[in-house]
Amino acid sequence: MNKLDIADEIATYTNQLDNIAELMLINLNNSDISKSKELDRLYFLNDYIKELSNQLYNFSNEIIKDDAK
Repeated sequence: MNKLDIADEIATYTNQLDNIAELMLINLNNSDISKSKELDRLYFLNDYIKELSNQLYNFSNEIIKDDAK
C-alpha cells in the first residue's frame, strides 16, 4: 500500500465520521431529551467526532503533499 492509498483510506474514514456526526446532530436536534448532562455529553461526543474527522482530513492532505514532493 503506497502513501496515496493510505491517504485515500484516511479520507474515506473522514467522510464516514462526518456522516456519523451529521446523523447524530440531526437526531439530537429532533430528540425529546430535555437539556441535561446526558444531552451535553452527546453534543460533546458529536463535536469530538467532528474534530477527529478534521484532524484526519488534515493528516491525509499532509500525506498527499509529502508524496507530491
